[in-house]
Amino acid sequence: MAGSRFDAGIIRPGAAQPRLVRPVCVVVLIWPALWNGYPIVFADTGTYLSQAMHHYLGWDRPIFYSLFIYPLHLGLTIWPVILVQSCLTVWVLDLTRHALGLSRWWLLAMTVFLAIASWLPWIVSEVMPDVFTPLLVLLLSLLVFSRPRFRLWQRIAMTALAAFMIATQQSSVPLALGLLAAVIPLHWTARRFRIGPPANPEPLSATFAPLLAPGIAMVALLLVNAAGFGLWSLSPYGNVFVLARVIYDGPGMNVLRRDCPREVWLLCPYIDRFPATSDEFLWQKTSPIMLAGGHKAVSGDADAIIHAAMNAEPGRLFVVTVDNTIEQLNRFASGDGLAAWQAEVGSRIDADFPIRERTAFHEARQQAGTLAVPRPLGFLHDAVAVGGIAAALVLLPIAWRRQHVAAWFLAVSLLTLPLSAAITGGLSAPHDRYQSRIVWLPAAMAFLTVPVLTRRQQHDIG
Repeated sequence: MAGSRFDAGIIRPGAAQPRLVRPVCVVVLIWPALWNGYPIVFADTGTYLSQAMHHYLGWDRPIFYSLFIYPLHLGLTIWPVILVQSCLTVWVLDLTRHALGLSRWWLLAMTVFLAIASWLPWIVSEVMPDVFTPLLVLLLSLLVFSRPRFRLWQRIAMTALAAFMIATQQSSVPLALGLLAAVIPLHWTARRFRIGPPANPEPLSATFAPLLAPGIAMVALLLVNAAGFGLWSLSPYGNVFVLARVIYDGPGMNVLRRDCPREVWLLCPYIDRFPATSDEFLWQKTSPIMLAGGHKAVSGDADAIIHAAMNAEPGRLFVVTVDNTIEQLNRFASGDGLAAWQAEVGSRIDADFPIRERTAFHEARQQAGTLAVPRPLGFLHDAVAVGGIAAALVLLPIAWRRQHVAAWFLAVSLLTLPLSAAITGGLSAPHDRYQSRIVWLPAAMAFLTVPVLTRRQQHDIG
């Protein structure tokens, strides 16, 4: 059917899709763990392993990821965790290529491309919820722009999975709400005035269905925090992270020095003992926050200090927040967080897992201090990230003029970058790991957009 919407590489009616592609993709995406000899871990992995096992709520990490991984490892081995993460990643990527009308061979091609040219396989191979951030962006895009292409059970599964992913990380709530607040009105307006890709066959009211995902997540977070901490809050002690940012940006420290003579804030006795960085302030055992009674105790004073700083120097806070956002936008180097983490994670593995698992953990490259992204691969990751952004910017107006749903996916992939940078870098602290987990999205969407735009006859498939 040359020249039709089912050209070579595009799904043909009744064509059989290769069944082994997805299992191959699952294995391809865990190559860093296979090379390491063990799943990759991060400092927070220890908390996620222990929360469900020892029945407690961590002050800084929602329990949902811990509940997710516990039945997978059962205190025996954590390899099933990254296998399931890889399966979920492949499923979401497969849904995305299906939404664009491409055959499953393009799933294999894209997976191999991303496995080599992006940080994606490294976060798939890590026992952390970081991989859920880019997958959440894709799921929300699918739910907003391509709902009619999927069956009811698929839409329910996508909504439930998106809700779970939002609930696993504090930063995912504002990210999801921010994305939906931007794209839903744009999509509704485009459909209302018949601009851009043609309207979906669903009623306009269905455009707002994706809001169910963050709604469910927020209800779950509220209920868990009310039951566990007695606080009806999405993040009962999350203000501590903002406090650290405000102090180390300057205005917060100025407020402490100005007001501590008359205030009874817990940090006041330690005002001359602050470490050099906000990370040390938050996590160093001898930091003022620890000496003052811990994060939960200091959280009680945090709002007052933050508000005082905002009232005293609103202009400066705005400027440094913008500066932090810009810095975060430019920080996406691969390899952040590959330290050994013996105390943070090794102690949990040694205490709760059998001897075979403990041995495998300590013999891995990461724990030996030899796990790192090879320099040529790091350069490739950076080049693909920058090139992917450029390609998405070029392809976006072309896809829009040709009225293809790919335009929306390109737009969301680009919008995610500054929005996430504002949330993570602007409100917390810039780290390469925050941006590296999403910076591959424009390249991936550009990779899939090229074949659908180069076929002979264009039709919207959204």
